[in-house]
Amino acid sequence: MLGGMAVSEPTVADVMLRDPKTLPVDVTVAEAREALARQSVQMLLLVDGVRFHGAVTTIPDAAEPDEPAVGFVDGSSPIVTQDTSVSEALELLPERASGRIVVVDGVELVGLVCLAKDGVRFCGSPDVNQPE
Repeated sequence: MLGGMAVSEPTVADVMLRDPKTLPVDVTVAEAREALARQSVQMLLLVDGVRFHGAVTTIPDAAEPDEPAVGFVDGSSPIVTQDTSVSEALELLPERASGRIVVVDGVELVGLVCLAKDGVRFCGSPDVNQPE
């Protein structure tokens, strides 16, 4: 408590990117591979409008270029809501250095928590750091 008032922990809504880059749910493996080849891209967010269909983090070498990338959605990608505390969300990350956490409201994609390469700062939120 600070000055008689409780200090609340930051939530995911405080640190998330509100307009993450997305790809349509019908993107092909070839298009997904091209996107994942960019150094800054760790995860592809597949959507149909605002409806979230899943995150793709890798495409197997044996995948055919013209097949749908949605078949390779990573079911282990962490997903939280905006009111999840930052500390709870970070506990879902096995590797903080490349951490991405999908933020949804029901079936709607509303944001992405993205840790910078240092594993401490949040992408797009230089003023809000994780709790110690």
